[in-house]
Amino acid sequence: MGKLIADVTSQFSSIVRGEIELAKVQTATMFARIRTGLVLMAAAAVFALFLLGWILHTIEAALATVLPVWAASLIVVGLLAVVVAVLALLGSRALRKAQESKPDPKAGITEAVHIVKNGLTK
Repeated sequence: MGKLIADVTSQFSSIVRGEIELAKVQTATMFARIRTGLVLMAAAAVFALFLLGWILHTIEAALATVLPVWAASLIVVGLLAVVVAVLALLGSRALRKAQESKPDPKAGITEAVHIVKNGLTK
C-alpha cells in the first residue's frame, strides 16, 4: 500500500512538473507573439505620424491655392492647436477621474482586521 501511494505521489509530481513546463513554454510563445505584434504596432504608429504630417501639408497646400501661403499655414496651425487643446483637456479630465478611484489598501486591510476581530469575539 505504501509503495502504491509513493508511486501515485511520484506520478502526480511528474504530471504537475510537466504541466508547469508546458505552461512556461506556452507563456514564452505567447510573449514572443505579443512582442512581434507590439513591434509591428509601433512601426505602424511611426508611419501614422508621418501620414498625419503629409495630410496636414496637403491641406495647407490646398488652402494655399486660394489664400496666401502664410494664411493657409496659419489656418492649419490654428486647427492643430484646437485639436491639441481639446485632447489635452479630455486627457486631463480622464486622469483626474482616475485619481478619484485610486485604491486604498490600508482601509481594506483595516476593515478585514476589524471583521476578523469581531468574528473571533462572538
